[in-house]
Amino acid sequence: MSNYSVAVGLKTDDLLDEVYSLYTAPNAATQQIVFDSRYAPSAIFEDPLMRVATDSDRKVQFASLPTIFSRIEIERNKGDSRVESVTPREAARDGAGDSTKLVRIVAPNTQIYYLPSVLGFAPKIPIHGQTYLTIDKATGRIIKHQDVWSFCGENWPGAIPIVGSLAAGAYSIVKGPVGKGASLVLRGMNSFGLLK
Repeated sequence: MSNYSVAVGLKTDDLLDEVYSLYTAPNAATQQIVFDSRYAPSAIFEDPLMRVATDSDRKVQFASLPTIFSRIEIERNKGDSRVESVTPREAARDGAGDSTKLVRIVAPNTQIYYLPSVLGFAPKIPIHGQTYLTIDKATGRIIKHQDVWSFCGENWPGAIPIVGSLAAGAYSIVKGPVGKGASLVLRGMNSFGLLK
């Protein structure tokens, strides 16, 4: 269901292009434009490593990307994205309220992270997964952005053999504080001009 209208004047492909530009943007100023136009101030960002629920934490997480990685590419087939309803349970879990006012875009993709070049060799990390964007239909703004990686699911300990699901469940409890701690460190780095 490519380019479905998820809100008045908002098409899925256009929104996904803007969201994925957060990963490839050269600096925080470029990212700021997308956050201001497409994200609710209290939008949640979650990946298998962390979960953050404030505007400043979300922004600093993405601002760190061009500092850590020399380049990021997003590969996706535009025809593979789909739009789903949000169940009342899912809406309640994310503190989103009335699920009838929400819609979710699911977009399979591969995020390719290039590490800085060392002696002419630039290692890359391809991560296959899906991006889930929960949208408030009335405003067209993202209230939750979640990346789920194929090799581990929603929580990175899910990749550990034998104990993966147990460890992933335990990690889901501390993922919020881990995200907050990482954001504090990144904000400190930013105050010293270490982020782009």
